[in-house]
Amino acid sequence: MHFEILVEGQTENTALSSGILEQILGKYREPHTWKIHPHQGIGKLPDDLFAAPNPKDRTLLHNLPDRLRGYSKRLALGDHSVSAVLVLVDLDNRPDCIAFKQTLVDILKVCEPPPNALFRIAIEELEAWFLGDVAAIRAAYPDAKLDILENYQQDSICGTWEWLAEAIHPGGLQALQNKGKRSPTVSAQKRQWAARITPHMDINQNVSPSFNAFKTGLEKLLHE
Repeated sequence: MHFEILVEGQTENTALSSGILEQILGKYREPHTWKIHPHQGIGKLPDDLFAAPNPKDRTLLHNLPDRLRGYSKRLALGDHSVSAVLVLVDLDNRPDCIAFKQTLVDILKVCEPPPNALFRIAIEELEAWFLGDVAAIRAAYPDAKLDILENYQQDSICGTWEWLAEAIHPGGLQALQNKGKRSPTVSAQKRQWAARITPHMDINQNVSPSFNAFKTGLEKLLHE
């Protein structure tokens, strides 16, 4: 099978490329393949799902209807090289995960035929997946503050990346919080966390519900 994977940015790209996908799908080309498409943030869905995207807007949601229609057009032309499309986004501060997912699923209504698509949402941010495997964090960051890691309520809306920063970043969250969530420094730090932690993750021991929904969803696609 070949998977096209649409993600918000380089942190997700790094995390999935650093071992998560290989643990779920096996080594690349043995036999499955995938291509990850990072964007420049999550953005928001266009009001008109049929509208051509603004080429200056490289956010995921802005481009998602057009990307899915593109896969649909390939199917209509008899191109079945893409087995499934996986869309991974953060919930962030949205109040209703189920409603958000349904909004994403409803985009398929503008696709004829609809591609085989799987939508998965990290709650509230991708760092929840790292916090779901404390052993992996401690392997990557031996000086991580265990009391902070143990007090994290899995997949809670609590300021997830900030919680991880407090546990593992030199100087804690204070050293990063004044730079802003979207600052280059914070983005670079998040990519480094992904690069260091995910190679140590055991996908069968992770306690994050949103990670396990991602894992089981992908596994089900393999057996369809």
